[in-house]
Amino acid sequence: MTTLLEIARAVVDELGLPPITFITGNQNGTARQIVALANRAGDELYQAHQWVQSQIQHIVEVNDTILTTGDTTVSSTIVSNIPSTAGIVANYFAAVGGGLQQSTRVVEVIDPNTLRVDMDATDTQVGAPLTFARDTFTMPEDFSWFLNRTMWDRTNHWELIGPMSPSADQWERSGIVSIGPRRRWRQVGLLPTNWRLWPPPTASNDYPSTMVFEYESEYWALNAGGDRIPRMTADDDTPIVDAQAIILSVKWRLYQAKGF
Repeated sequence: MTTLLEIARAVVDELGLPPITFITGNQNGTARQIVALANRAGDELYQAHQWVQSQIQHIVEVNDTILTTGDTTVSSTIVSNIPSTAGIVANYFAAVGGGLQQSTRVVEVIDPNTLRVDMDATDTQVGAPLTFARDTFTMPEDFSWFLNRTMWDRTNHWELIGPMSPSADQWERSGIVSIGPRRRWRQVGLLPTNWRLWPPPTASNDYPSTMVFEYESEYWALNAGGDRIPRMTADDDTPIVDAQAIILSVKWRLYQAKGF
């Protein structure tokens, strides 16, 4: 594979510029500019195509449903006297039972026995059965975009339905509808907490279960150890995207930057 140093040498040789012997720690203005332009080219190239070498499979394990009890109060978002809130994480969990409205979600864990949800309870109940189900999952840190129709529930052997539009998602969460056994998914909010399932996995046959999807990685280069990285900085870093395209792009960008 072509290294960053080899890319830089090809650029200066083809443009008739002074040679570059190293990249790491090089303070020469032209060397630094070539590195910056190579990374700009890599950023644009990975977004312009679905590079097979940048397609990654992500596994999501659904196994965090918590069955417990608690007190709810009509017109209040506080759920109290929970034996333990351990394992419940704000913005990751849906809450079911105890006079809570459909599609209620946890927005704050106040203390080891109390939490806040996003909608008022419709009833006052003491020691009511409650189910807290994780419905939102963390995306990979190198996520760029989903690959269409790669979302599957491997436990039940069916394709997940989605991505749901905001209007369709709200219709199913808020209306009186029958959606069948297949689970829906939606990308909502900011990374990394933005892959959400509907309905929440609350039934005993919903968990443990394994979900999978594939995505395009924004880490378009590799370091010497073979780890994916978002930009090249060292002599022996190598691009996953096409090196010749980077060389041609850097030459054009360098001439443009110099006013030619």
